[in-house]
This record gives sequence, structure tokens and C-alpha cells, in this order.
Amino acid sequence: MRQPTVIVPYGGPDSSGRVDDIFLYLRPESNGVLVESTLMTVLRGQKQYRDNAELVYLANLPGDFIMDNHVIEEHYSINYKFAAGGRKCFTPMMKKRFEEHYGVLFDDCDVVGSFDALDLLSLSEEELFSIWVPFEDILFVNGQSVKKYKDLYIINYDIPALLHKNNYATDIAVMVLRSSLSLKDFHRMIVSMEEALVSRGIMDNSKPPSRYFHFSKSPFEQILDGMGYLYTPEGDHLPLENISFTVSLLENGFSMDEIQGIMKYPIMGFEEKGNLIEDNVFIRTRNKTFSEALQILVSAKWQIYIDY
Repeated sequence: MRQPTVIVPYGGPDSSGRVDDIFLYLRPESNGVLVESTLMTVLRGQKQYRDNAELVYLANLPGDFIMDNHVIEEHYSINYKFAAGGRKCFTPMMKKRFEEHYGVLFDDCDVVGSFDALDLLSLSEEELFSIWVPFEDILFVNGQSVKKYKDLYIINYDIPALLHKNNYATDIAVMVLRSSLSLKDFHRMIVSMEEALVSRGIMDNSKPPSRYFHFSKSPFEQILDGMGYLYTPEGDHLPLENISFTVSLLENGFSMDEIQGIMKYPIMGFEEKGNLIEDNVFIRTRNKTFSEALQILVSAKWQIYIDY
């Protein structure tokens, strides 16, 4: 088994809250030296990016290493559970949202996980992913997606394709940018990177960038990305204590067991203006600062344990 090639070793966490450690990686459709050089050209091409988005980690992770260590399955663990478990994973509040959105009773519908849908529809992973439906036939709830197609309501239709795209031959390029850019400016830089990849023929402009390109969208997602993609030059996985937002949570009284439990079971009930709302902590803290994400976390009143 090939080991990760770490080009820029990770220098350690910064829990000050003044910066974000944004993981940025290219999915199997777009990897290699050309990708890295294209992204670095954008990153170094403007003074604002050079000065405020420091490259603190750069690595290539071999496909066989990713497969043998189940990196993708672990990264999408909660989504995989819903894709495999189907309707059994829905909470009462999720069923209520389903009924409000579609105007039907949950118990009267064929709600299935995407792996069962492959067999029921006799489709490939890519064919299932590519099915077009009207926007009103798609529901997003607690970080999971539901797509209504024919008489089926398919949970997390994208998961089989994501897993299928990753194989022993597909490597992934990963970098961490320690950013003090505003949210608006960081997103502008991401768009510039996407445009550069399209112009060089690395990305297909007819497909959404998310098929190729990922970046951390919340402090908790930074932890999740670090759990999968942060390694030493020797190929050893760096423990959670090396991730900036993990350190921030530890400094604010959370134990490592509690943090690991949050990452494994991210669906919780939150208090908001006197109301209780069920949501996924990764989604609820999207585009938030460390302190904002912490305040959201401490507002949690319950946690949903889903195992399948």
C-alpha cells in the first residue's frame, strides 16, 4: 500500500479564533500535479490571498491508502448510515418535515436508502446521481437529502456515486489554508480556483463544482476533514488534538470523548428563541466563527444516536 506524500507538513493548531484552517481537496475527477499548480497559481496570484491565506499543509493521498483506511466511508459516516438504513433512520421530527414538504404521510410512502434504490431501479451509481427532478421534489433535512423519483423517495442519492468514484487508482490532493480572509473574500478565492480549473480543462463546466472540489464550510467540518486527511510525512494520522477547532473546544471545557461523540452523532436538538429545532451541527454552524459555533453547540439540548 502506498503512503501519503506530504509536501508541506502541518505546523500545528491555532485556536485563537482569528483564523480558520480550511481543508481544500479535489475529488477523484480532478487530481494530480496540474491541479496543485493551478490552485497555487490562484493562491499566489493576488497579494490579498498570499497575505491572508497561508498554506500550512499540502499532501497527496494515494487511492489505495484511502480505500484501505476507509477514509471516504468514515468522512460520510452519518450520510452513509441513512443511505444504507433508509427510512429506519428517520427521527420523528424528520418525518414531520418530510410530510410538510411533500404533503403525504411518511408511513404511506416508499422511503428507501440509495443503495436499495440502485437495485429497485436497476441503475448504476452515476445514473442514480444524475437523475434530474424538479427542485420541489428534493428535501434537505438534518444534513440528509431526499429525492422523489417515480414512486420512490430516495435518501442520500449521491452517496453510492461518491463511494464508487473513489478506488485504488484515484489519488486525492489535500491542502489546508490558514485563512484570515472574510467569508466573502474566501468564497471569491474559491470561485477563482474553480474558474481556473475549468479554463485548464481539469473540471467539466457542465457539472457542479461540488463533484470535483471540496472545502470546509464550518468549524466542525474542519475537524471532520482533519480526521480524514491530516497526516505526518511518515504516513501516521495526526490525532484530533492537532486540529485548531478541536483545541478551541478543549479549551472551553469539552472532553475529547464528547468531541468524538459530536463528530459521530452530529444530529441534535437546539434551542433557538425559545423553540427547539432539530438539525445537524455541521449544517447549523456553516459559515460561523469558532465562537459562534461554540455558542450553537452549547445550545444543544439533546443528541440523536443513529447506528446502522
